[in-house]
Amino acid sequence: MLVAGLSCLAPGTPGAASAGDPAQEKTWNLRVGQMGTNLKPSMVLLAWKLGYYRDEGLNVTLAQFSGFNDAMVALTLGKMDILPYGVIPTCSFVAQGAKLTIFGGTISEGSACVTLPQRAREFSTLEAFRGKTIAVVRAETGHMFLKRELRKAGIPLSEVRFVELPYFQSVLEAVHKKQADAGITNTGFELNAKIQGLAVPFAIAQYVPNFPCCRQTCATEALERDREPYVRFQLANLRAMKTMYDNPELTVKTLAEFSGQSEEYVRYFVYDSLMRITMDPGREKVLEFYQVMKDNGDIDANTPFGMEEAIDTSVYRDALDRALERWPNDRNLQRMKAEFGE
Repeated sequence: MLVAGLSCLAPGTPGAASAGDPAQEKTWNLRVGQMGTNLKPSMVLLAWKLGYYRDEGLNVTLAQFSGFNDAMVALTLGKMDILPYGVIPTCSFVAQGAKLTIFGGTISEGSACVTLPQRAREFSTLEAFRGKTIAVVRAETGHMFLKRELRKAGIPLSEVRFVELPYFQSVLEAVHKKQADAGITNTGFELNAKIQGLAVPFAIAQYVPNFPCCRQTCATEALERDREPYVRFQLANLRAMKTMYDNPELTVKTLAEFSGQSEEYVRYFVYDSLMRITMDPGREKVLEFYQVMKDNGDIDANTPFGMEEAIDTSVYRDALDRALERWPNDRNLQRMKAEFGE
């Protein structure tokens, strides 16, 4: 477990909770899942490091975990309050009857096809996948959507061999060694692919814009019992997004210090990679993905449990409204409000 960092904001800093603010009258403890120094939940880490959670009356502890199965069990048992990672484990557990709720987003998109440079033009069309071997990582949404797009293009999945590997670096190595014709990567690995001499013929978002990657998940019972800390958690994350847009230098420096990565890499990861940082739970896209998992055979197509009741958009809506009350002229927050669809 990591203890909450000190705030770099003075009490009078704009946006911080002021004296007499309800955020100072009560403190909620939240244990938020974190995988090592992984930067996917960048806004969670930024809000944590800059003291934004403390300003909202939250005592946030980063709870380290190594496997999604353990993290999901911890959520269901009340040993973890929020998991800001993969949508796949959440959908998988809900399909088995777990009472979990997606109440926010973390990352959308982020997946890319990688291949040898001399084959980049070949893989510019889906037809190229017919009869090919494709390296993927199982717990990754992009290749699951790719399977749907291949079916839509009239290419039976029986004609494409998907090989599951443990890591994205393993995918790059398989392509390099010609053990796979192409691979699907995520988490900024398109940069690693280019550095290692591979080509990126297309991003999955070219076919499926705004598809969900990591989401924010909690136990349904906990949210129903007291939703206020979850709204405040999201409000602090939105403030971190404001910092991301308004102060790239502070954002990059803070996340580089946390992760141990170079500032150049962090800048790419946050601002230039294929991933889109978002706090929107993306209800319709998650429901669409749940159906994709059924169609692909990743979850039981006949499960009696649906995702419709496992997504709560009101937490994000309320947090966004509170953020706009503080910063009514912020163009990025206004854009988020305009894009939000319940």
